[in-house]
Amino acid sequence: MAQFIQQVVSDLIEKNTNFLNTILILPGKRPMLFFKEEFQRQTNNVVLPEMKSIEELMSDLSGLEIISGINLWFKAYKAYKKVVDKPDTFEEFIKWGPTVLKDFDDIDASLEPAHKILDYLVSVERINQWGEGKIEIGKNDVIQNHLTFWGIVTKIYFQLQKDLLEAKQGYAGMVFRIASEKVNEISENRSSHYIFAGFNALTKAEQGLIFRLEKENLATLYWDADKYYYENPNQEAGAFLRKYKEKIKPITTISDDFSQPKNIHTIGVAKQVGQAKYVADLIANLSEDEIKKTALILADEAILPAILNSLPENISYLNISMGIPLRSVPLAQFFKSIFELQMNREKLGKGSLFYFKNVVQILENKTLSNYSSDESRNLVNDIRTQNRIFNSENSIQKALGESVFKSLFHIPSSITTFIHHLKNWTDELLHHPTMNDLLTKEYLFFFKKVFNQLHENLLQVNDIKDYRTLFLLYNKIVSAETIAFIGEPLRGLQLMGLLETRLLNFDNIIMTSVNDEILPLGRQNNTFIPYDIRKQMKLNTFTENDSIYAYHFYRLIQRAKNAYFIYDTEADGMGSGEKSRFLAQIKFESNHDIKETFAAPSFKSEPLKEIIVPKTNETMNKLWNWANYGISPSSLSTYLRNPLDFYEQRVFNVNEVEEAEETVSARTLGNIVHGALEELYLPYLDRILTEYDFKEINNKKEQALQTHFRKEYKDGHLDKGPNYLIYKIAEKIVDGVLTKDAKTAKENELIIMTLESKHEVDFTLTNGQHVKLRGIIDRIDAVNNQIRIIDYKTGYAKDIGVKTEEIDLVYQKEDKAKQLQLIFYAHLFYAEQKNQNKEIELCIYPIRFPKKELIKLKVDNQTLINFSIVEISKEPMSKLIEEILNQEVPFRQLD
Repeated sequence: MAQFIQQVVSDLIEKNTNFLNTILILPGKRPMLFFKEEFQRQTNNVVLPEMKSIEELMSDLSGLEIISGINLWFKAYKAYKKVVDKPDTFEEFIKWGPTVLKDFDDIDASLEPAHKILDYLVSVERINQWGEGKIEIGKNDVIQNHLTFWGIVTKIYFQLQKDLLEAKQGYAGMVFRIASEKVNEISENRSSHYIFAGFNALTKAEQGLIFRLEKENLATLYWDADKYYYENPNQEAGAFLRKYKEKIKPITTISDDFSQPKNIHTIGVAKQVGQAKYVADLIANLSEDEIKKTALILADEAILPAILNSLPENISYLNISMGIPLRSVPLAQFFKSIFELQMNREKLGKGSLFYFKNVVQILENKTLSNYSSDESRNLVNDIRTQNRIFNSENSIQKALGESVFKSLFHIPSSITTFIHHLKNWTDELLHHPTMNDLLTKEYLFFFKKVFNQLHENLLQVNDIKDYRTLFLLYNKIVSAETIAFIGEPLRGLQLMGLLETRLLNFDNIIMTSVNDEILPLGRQNNTFIPYDIRKQMKLNTFTENDSIYAYHFYRLIQRAKNAYFIYDTEADGMGSGEKSRFLAQIKFESNHDIKETFAAPSFKSEPLKEIIVPKTNETMNKLWNWANYGISPSSLSTYLRNPLDFYEQRVFNVNEVEEAEETVSARTLGNIVHGALEELYLPYLDRILTEYDFKEINNKKEQALQTHFRKEYKDGHLDKGPNYLIYKIAEKIVDGVLTKDAKTAKENELIIMTLESKHEVDFTLTNGQHVKLRGIIDRIDAVNNQIRIIDYKTGYAKDIGVKTEEIDLVYQKEDKAKQLQLIFYAHLFYAEQKNQNKEIELCIYPIRFPKKELIKLKVDNQTLINFSIVEISKEPMSKLIEEILNQEVPFRQLD
């Protein structure tokens, strides 16, 4: 697997290298383990050479600690504030500061004098040349802003250099530059011999050190390269090594492995999941010995979860050398909710109230569900049922009692205090006696590290003024932090990113996401320095970055026997669906025969298994409880729509979890309108309504609406935002009903007899069994002595009718729900003996459409209905109820 490493170790042993004063320098730490294993395999009883990464060497030589990320950002912001009278806020600085720091890193690593580059960026001659001499610099705002910006950046650079040197710290490029300047001291000392193995793209700072040491015979260089791309001047993979020809001793370790026969496949598969499934099929066909010689390389780390979920059963050992981003772990959402709790308290809660969604998200987090308590569940239930959109600190503290989450709902005295408390809370939970989940403990440990890092920096600065800026900073840290996996680096399948493959070789290569804009990255310039200046000043551009990726790609293939390159064919927001140009280059430029295929998932279409729920004795007891308590029209409609829904709702009382309504729902709107109309009309029952009555009613309308709005919506607000608009909709609906009724009363004799009247009647089934029918009729009125039974509907209904000979369909089809409900009301009305000789109209009142007339049920095209409707519908309704109560008829899911 590690042929290059074998060659290096073998050569060092053959030369009788004195390892006591030898330091082996590698591009990263990962290959060190493989070097140690190879030394042990090739020789016994030998003291191994000291091993260091290039970063560790440069840090030692410079005497500076390399810092990055948040630590460097705060240092840079401090320097920025020293050189600017009116600095941006830290939130604004963080948007452009990291890019400037990346440019500083490139400038220092290039060994070009910083003042030369920075002065050139603001030089009048360059700008005139850019504008062909037509730009008046003092009068052009764009150019003036450009000059001002780079003037500030120049000052930041020199101030930051000074501050970092005083603290014996530096960013990578700065540390590398200072280390390279000390090469004379190393040459004079001559106490150690350096072995540099597996390097390729060296910065000028690295070249200045490494090439000088080789010239002084203080270093030996081992290059991992192949004739195919080294000797071909058009091959970008060898671009860096060819540049070094005049500066180093002749390279004697050039292999000729790339031209050897290879089995290379390119496979187009749609989406990440499709790639993961294809990879699983490939690996499933490998023997245990082949798996040991296989590397699964992810060009895009985002596919990692899909890969892990798809690995086949023949993977006994797995080593993952790439970490999973901390932002992707389940607990990340929990801590995000805690930050949002404080952010929304500032933004929405007037500084003192917590927003309900954040409270619920914290208390109902799935990862920490073991710590849910009766107190926390009761609080969530209260928030939902009472529509407590905003909650005070005291009310939450009082409700949570001894809950582990209690102290999170606290208004901190400062942002530093908040982070300090969050760090302590995480530590307490980490050591909680009931914390037994090892994975959650691992997550908590990493989040504690993040909070500790934040807290240490916040103690030194006071630039974070609000929780929004704090969250921005926290997010950047969490996005950069990864959780390393623990695996078997010398056993089983190796899963890694492309950069982790440096110095390593494998017989079998499987690489995913080999797409354009991923491999190579392309023109993704994270820089403020224009391309032409980077080129002129010999700073790296995207062209050099492409060469770096090309080298890693070709070096990986050169010793492989089998290579499978899988790319995403789907063109969407995440990619173009184009395979990497590296694959096209191999096809057209190399002597290898590339096998190109496309793969699509195969689907086994299995017939859906019918869901059948038998009616047990316990089920029958609950069904008879339902029948004896009272059968409602809505329950019969639910059964016709889906018997399983009826089973869940009526037998097991399983209903949707009630949520707090930040915006009034359609159901609540209906309840408000119903309640307001009932209150307004209640004093005027059983009397002929007059024009004067409606004037009185209109005067009470606003009070009734507000009362029922508060009753239904409890702690919700109605004076602003969407709820204010919904309140106005309710007002308009009530206005429409009152206007229509007033018109009816003016032109006719209108008497409202009952409102929201509850009815409960006995009903004898055709098999002789007795049940109860129960329902609430919204309104019964009379227009010119014609009785109308009315059901308010906030929706719209078309004309509805039924024929006598088709009455059975009302109790068999779900689309006849409105007819079923109105006929059901007729049964309730005619259950009283005194009503059986009266003719009625069964009506739907479309209250949201005041200009629409009432929609009347037509039986055989007649709107006047008599007792015969009960007689013709009794048997089909009885059959439906008997079916529900028949133990031999199970509940079945409808198609």
